Amino acid sequence: MAEPEIQEGFGPIIDHFTAAARAALDAELAARCGDLDPRETELIRAAGAHAFYASARLKLNRVLLLELHAAKHLGELTAADEPGRFAQFVAKALSPQFAQIVEQRYPPLSQRLQRSLRQQGAAIATLAARIHADRDALAALIGRAPGRLLSIKLGEGDLHAGGQTVAKLAFEGGQAMYKPRSLVIDAITDGFLAKVFEHDGRIRVPAVLDRGDYGWAAFVQHRYCDGEAELRAFYRGLGHWLALLRLLGGTDIHLENLIAAGPVPVVVDVESLFAPERPAAASRFGQAYDRAQDLIQNSVLRTGIVPFRSRVMGAGQADLSAAGSLPGEQPQLQVPVIVGDGTTDARVQMVETSMDISQNHPSPNPEVSRYWDEISDGFLEASQRLRELDADGRLAQWLSAFEGCQVRDVRRTTQLYVEVGRMLWHPASLHEEDKAIERARKLFAASAGGPPPTPEQIASEIDDLRHGDIPLFVAPLSAARIAQTLEGWRRMRIELEDMTIRSSLVVTQLNSGADGPGERDSRSHYARNVRRDNLEQRRRALAADIVERLLRVSVRGDDGSVTWISPESFGGSGWHVQPLGGDAYFGLGGIAVALAGYRHEVHAGRADPVAGLDEALEGAIHSFHTLTEVDTPPTVGGLSGDGSRIWAWLVLHGLLDRPQLLANAVKSAETLERKGFDDDPSLDLSDGSSGAIVPLIELARASGEPRWLALAARAGARLEALAQRDEHGLVYWRLPGYDDPIGGFAHGAYGIGWALARLALSDAGSAEDRQRWRALADGAFAFQDSMYDVAVGNWRDVRMVNTINFPTWCNGGVGIGLAAADLYARTGDAVALRDMRRAVAVSRGQWGFTHTLCHGDFSLWELLARGAKFDPEECAADLEEATAQVVSAIEEHGIVGGITRRAFTPGLMTGLAGAIHGLNRLHPGCEVASPLLLEGGI
Repeated sequence: MAEPEIQEGFGPIIDHFTAAARAALDAELAARCGDLDPRETELIRAAGAHAFYASARLKLNRVLLLELHAAKHLGELTAADEPGRFAQFVAKALSPQFAQIVEQRYPPLSQRLQRSLRQQGAAIATLAARIHADRDALAALIGRAPGRLLSIKLGEGDLHAGGQTVAKLAFEGGQAMYKPRSLVIDAITDGFLAKVFEHDGRIRVPAVLDRGDYGWAAFVQHRYCDGEAELRAFYRGLGHWLALLRLLGGTDIHLENLIAAGPVPVVVDVESLFAPERPAAASRFGQAYDRAQDLIQNSVLRTGIVPFRSRVMGAGQADLSAAGSLPGEQPQLQVPVIVGDGTTDARVQMVETSMDISQNHPSPNPEVSRYWDEISDGFLEASQRLRELDADGRLAQWLSAFEGCQVRDVRRTTQLYVEVGRMLWHPASLHEEDKAIERARKLFAASAGGPPPTPEQIASEIDDLRHGDIPLFVAPLSAARIAQTLEGWRRMRIELEDMTIRSSLVVTQLNSGADGPGERDSRSHYARNVRRDNLEQRRRALAADIVERLLRVSVRGDDGSVTWISPESFGGSGWHVQPLGGDAYFGLGGIAVALAGYRHEVHAGRADPVAGLDEALEGAIHSFHTLTEVDTPPTVGGLSGDGSRIWAWLVLHGLLDRPQLLANAVKSAETLERKGFDDDPSLDLSDGSSGAIVPLIELARASGEPRWLALAARAGARLEALAQRDEHGLVYWRLPGYDDPIGGFAHGAYGIGWALARLALSDAGSAEDRQRWRALADGAFAFQDSMYDVAVGNWRDVRMVNTINFPTWCNGGVGIGLAAADLYARTGDAVALRDMRRAVAVSRGQWGFTHTLCHGDFSLWELLARGAKFDPEECAADLEEATAQVVSAIEEHGIVGGITRRAFTPGLMTGLAGAIHGLNRLHPGCEVASPLLLEGGI
């Protein structure tokens, strides 16, 4: 009888509990597989013994730990030393009396465990018999006679349907995969791929040998790509898979179901095709928001290939996608381990561990961001091919071959099943099983995706988990379901799908913390051919084209609401592709402002009309209003939080002159008034208390209500309370996420100082308050000045190692210069003039970082324009040349948004809405308020 070789403290006890299963497997092998080579039989016995041990270990460890500590507490372990005391417990656990204790305290344990092990044993014996029966036929799959079995690896997938699992087998002649399911759908899928892609090197599914309710698949050897050409081919193939799986309703193609075979991405498991579309849960945010959620949930994201972080229970915020799951991106997993093993102090402890390295990547250090275009182009190319096939009737004909195939319906994540299964095997659950089953029932009823499961379905799921299986739902594919899937694909909005692909790839890069395509600090997107001819006509054409694109990819509800889909950060758990929120930076507030600004410019004769603009603007305002009514921002700042909403409503009021819009600004301020600033950790302009000050000052001016100045003073008090001053009088703030105090405008001391200086120039507080605020502002400016390096003519940034800062609005000289220009225009302050001049000097000619407001050419242009206006001698600028630089660069490169590159980002500060606003501002007559200084009116 084969014995496991694992040496653990509880090993002898687990061996004891699995002895009957091992004996039963021996008997089954002798009865059913007597013609196997004895060496093969021994391999199968050993594999079965290890499988029994691993399964029983997971189910018994917590019970054994609890009983160990009970015996220790009761004084039953009396040996003189620790090894002796632990040996006493092992001896106790092997005694007949212990079996009675288990029966008394954990009534269902023995029956459930033995049934689980019997199922596994029967499945292993069945596999052994199938090896014997199909050995000769496997020659066609392997390429030559298999010969003797050399190794067998069970557990290459979850246990399903009575302990069955995928197995990897190595014969003398080669390797093969055993799969305990029908493989007809695999064969038909690969035949379908061969018809669609009539070329060598196409995407493929492994060759299979179907045997009815089981089958054999060719083993796919992972290989890294050899050179750039193969890498590009691999990622284009991923795009092809996205298009095909979007057509076929494919799901569950996660990192373990796709193997990089050099330049060919091979999907090794296609049992989950033709999945029905499932609506997302209704929200309070309007029909457009809900429709956007539906589009996301039923888009290419559900294939499993595209990077995606699920928020559902059990997913652990990990990215399990085939294209994602990048090294350095994944969160550490919490797994239970026994510490102090072999001692009476043994206990379960959750420890962090990295996810296992899979074979889904074509290189050891995959740089997916370099190949965004290949993935996107592959998707569009294959989608166009499928559209052509559909148009001439061949697509429906080819799809009919799938009728009758067995397909799997993935109703819940495997991770959720694992978590619930762990709960059902917990000692407390084994002691009071009825209560545990009821907890599982309620959880499954509440977490269902798609149609609500019946009580019978839930009971079946729980019964599977109680006996060691992951539930599996399989049914034959009907013609109606194929037709329904095809119709759903025909309704697909290809541009939205492509946008989702690119957005999800952006999310991968943001979550990994890696740079985007090329270097993030690369100023490579400048115009190689700067043209001044027909400049105004070209500016208008670009702006109109971008507005049209923004409207084209909007998502609309029957209630008049409109929204967009974009990468956004959520809850501190990384970035996620989702419908827009209500902020100004990424969200609807900023987009509504940009559309209203464009409408204003059309009416002023400085922009070209665009069909559908008014409807989209009203829909964006509708959605923004709904979010304002029902959703409280997580921050208070001027770009991401309450302050951003106040600012957006004020600008919309100035552009559209509607009393309700001012009332919405007041409502947002009332929300902030109730929230206050005492719990704000951020402090900075973007997210924190300083960002609320200028919008509140502007609201007080627009509404005539001094209470908003009082609220701004509360923000100033928060900043004052947390300010730190060194022995030289430099003032700074400790901000979350940074080890050292930082400068800069959007996130650092200069921006906080600017907000305090603006507060000191208002009527908020007393004269003494205003004097203190001004002093703090001067100290913050002095802190920024201490970072100025005269030798290089720029400010240094502690976050940037071995390099100087770049002239951007958020962190660098552009933001400093704009703030200084604002204060100089208001006060004539000599320090502000000096800082503006420094910023203009370092920013001249620095085109081509991105085409955004936050960190790109539009904010750079704004600085040059304001510098030339307020200081025409020292800050003189050729604004026609500057405008030609911006327009020509966009014509050459398209809108480039930093690490998002050409990925669709609709928002104001980093996306298309910002480009619309920036192109408006290029006209000398435009007076639309700028978000760069949180201006409150036209």
